[in-house]
Amino acid sequence: MLSPSAAAAARLLPLLAGRAAAGANHQAAAALLHARYATSGHSDAGSGSGQGASGRAVVGLSLAAAAALGASQLPAALADAAPQTEPPPNPYARPAASGRLPQGIVLYQYEVCPFCCKVKAMLDYYKLPYETVEVNPLTKAELKWSDYRKVPVVKMDGGRVAKDSSAIMSELTAELEAAGRGGGDGAKRGGGWRGGGGGGGGAAAADEERWRRWVDERFVRVLTANIYRSWDETWNTFSYIAGQSHWNWASQQAVRLGGSLIMWRVGKGMPGKYGIEGDLRAALYSDVDSFVAALGGREYLGGSAPNLADLSMFGVLRAVAGTPTYNDIVINTKIGPWLARMTMAVGDSSEVKPAPAK
Repeated sequence: MLSPSAAAAARLLPLLAGRAAAGANHQAAAALLHARYATSGHSDAGSGSGQGASGRAVVGLSLAAAAALGASQLPAALADAAPQTEPPPNPYARPAASGRLPQGIVLYQYEVCPFCCKVKAMLDYYKLPYETVEVNPLTKAELKWSDYRKVPVVKMDGGRVAKDSSAIMSELTAELEAAGRGGGDGAKRGGGWRGGGGGGGGAAAADEERWRRWVDERFVRVLTANIYRSWDETWNTFSYIAGQSHWNWASQQAVRLGGSLIMWRVGKGMPGKYGIEGDLRAALYSDVDSFVAALGGREYLGGSAPNLADLSMFGVLRAVAGTPTYNDIVINTKIGPWLARMTMAVGDSSEVKPAPAK
């Protein structure tokens, strides 16, 4: 017997196949129907690998449906994953400021992408108004104006573009500092540099950069491996993603199915690829507690006010808020007090929602 989430995925396949056929995409329709057929007629064997019918069915689904949905592009699409066509030499370094605080900020994102949530945490903390555009991870039609096909991408001042989450944060911080709004509390009170916000140079800047890199290169990977460690968790994640979008029914279900299929498989390979040893939850708890230990009794890594490493860690965690993984982190680590302080410091979202159509 299939698990409820695997059965739900299988039920979507003939519906999507009909849509594909109607659009004259006969190869996609055939592949989807083949995937649907591959899920029938199994019975649980309770094998030592723990795969059984549900596991075998999901493997069959992934092999047949991924190509049909164009999902071979999803692993790159669903992770910001650092490389750009022309990456900055060091995305963690502040570039030269233009001297003008950005206006009209538009963030192209996936709602629960940890890298996008890093940028949103910073924008919310500094109370920089912004709009969001939800990008379809299969078609990426919302980014057709750009040759850079990953998220987040930020468009400012009607045309200026910043890419890569860490580079975006560094660029915005350079402008804030030039305007006298850097250094944490200064962002809220209009003051100058305060509380060791991390970018003033020397040991503080080096420490901030080290932990920003750790969030990007270690913690996001461990967290992602946990989110996609089982088919049910993966399916629930993409059901949420699809539900947050403005796309039509077919696009929502394609993302729900295609994203789940690919990221479930990607998640299985992440521990070996990135050297995540032992139990995934234990590795996650250990990493979270190592971050807490780095506070060394301070309120934040930035001292009395959050720096970009604090905002990065907070944004990544906020991306999975409400999931079993997040709840387990709060219960089984020492992150709670820091999370409470960060929630208060960041405050309400500064996102500007479009007015409802009349």
